[in-house]
Amino acid sequence: MPHLESVPCAPLRPDAWSVSNAHCRSRFQILAEAEPDLICRVLNLFAMQYLIPQQVSVLQQEGMLMIEAEVGGMTWHRAQVIGEKMRNLINVCSVDLEPIGDLHVLSEPVSLAVG
Repeated sequence: MPHLESVPCAPLRPDAWSVSNAHCRSRFQILAEAEPDLICRVLNLFAMQYLIPQQVSVLQQEGMLMIEAEVGGMTWHRAQVIGEKMRNLINVCSVDLEPIGDLHVLSEPVSLAVG
């Protein structure tokens, strides 16, 4: 019988969804066309993740909504995924996302969409 050789396994890639990853507080800035249900659709993206924003502000001006939400208790990766989901909502023109406070992972503010 031939001698069995061990096959080197590839290094494991980091688990971006792990609960043990560093959590941060994130600020979402959304610019969208003013529609009656848009605020509910944006906040629902947090509710589906069992997250409650610490602060939400909405300003309507010239047919546009400027929504700013600060949310904690999630990883930077999860914040980016939620931001991408916001960007995919109809009537959303742009989404800017930035970490607030301590974040153990080096990151820069991210512009997810510019209409």
